[in-house]
Amino acid sequence: MLSRLLTWFKSPLAKLLAITSLLLVGSSVGFYYLELVQDGETGFLGALWWAVVTLTTVGYGDLVPHSAWGRVLGVVVMISGIGLVSTLTGNLASLLVERQAQKRKGLLTVKLSGHIVILGWNPYGADLIKTLLRTGVLRETHVVLVNDLGQELRDELAYRLDVGEKLHFVRGNPTQENVVHKASPAQARVVYILSQSGLDANDADQQSIYTALTIRSLAPKVPIYGQVSMAENKEHLIRAGVNETLVPGEMVSHILGLMGANPSYWSFFKSMLGLNGQARLDFRPLSHEERRLDWKTFAERMRQRDGSLPMALCQLSRELSLDDLLDESAALDQFIKELFELSGQKTDLGRQGPSVQVNPADDLSLDGYDAVLFLTGEGGAAKAGGVL
Repeated sequence: MLSRLLTWFKSPLAKLLAITSLLLVGSSVGFYYLELVQDGETGFLGALWWAVVTLTTVGYGDLVPHSAWGRVLGVVVMISGIGLVSTLTGNLASLLVERQAQKRKGLLTVKLSGHIVILGWNPYGADLIKTLLRTGVLRETHVVLVNDLGQELRDELAYRLDVGEKLHFVRGNPTQENVVHKASPAQARVVYILSQSGLDANDADQQSIYTALTIRSLAPKVPIYGQVSMAENKEHLIRAGVNETLVPGEMVSHILGLMGANPSYWSFFKSMLGLNGQARLDFRPLSHEERRLDWKTFAERMRQRDGSLPMALCQLSRELSLDDLLDESAALDQFIKELFELSGQKTDLGRQGPSVQVNPADDLSLDGYDAVLFLTGEGGAAKAGGVL
């Protein structure tokens, strides 16, 4: 921080501001003693006002020098102001233009919170952002793309996606820490890793693994979802810290197989995911009151309320510790726990991913579950946290 401040003080803009400030102070003191000190009515602030008005060549005329030396001072201030103010204005404009150019080139650090980071790029990326737009995820947040695309491709992409100021770029290799940190990954809502296009499938997966290691070191608690080109590399990506991985075409082959049995499956999936309009599949957290119900009662009340059809219960991801796995009543488990504590070892075991209970039994208690996945009814989606 101190080194940056010292560097700034050596810059032309800092020197220009220092000269302008010295001229303002000097001319204010000179005008005060030459013109105002004798009448005793107008104080030093009046002299400062005259110096600012004269330096900027505004010239209101409410305060004017009457003595010869006062007028000489006025001439010096006006002539200096013509050069200094125009130079200062030009420097500030140049600074703003340069900063905007650096932003377009992806060279600036993106200072955001709760945003989405996409590392790497391939043709699936545009569809990913469009899906985030369609589902409303980007309604109140921003997306940051970290890749090495050229300026023309980035401009074309920004025009095609049409998300305005919510789209940010960081240019560089997403495997490098000094590049990724500019996207503020630790403050992100979620991180996506895409297989880099233009590379061999195995090389693309290697880059995704290196990217996952980099992002996990910078953002240990942020959910990471990755894409792999080869199914055999899924486990490697998970070991590198990715929460969930997908292979392009994996879902397509399953859906095509279902369509072979009956084409209605595809119509169903399109309706749920919103591929032919508004998505019907939705998600919301359970309220405290709802967690006291069983599945049958909850489902009936939700259907009666707005026609929504609950399909599954969700347990969101959470931190796991040794206490979650050990039984305190068991002597062996208690002994293991004491060994960990005495050796000073950490008892946290990482993060457990979300789990989903599809079409649960009627008597299943909602206590212990965090949210519900449901199909919206004709009356619209149920409000988050609403009491049924």
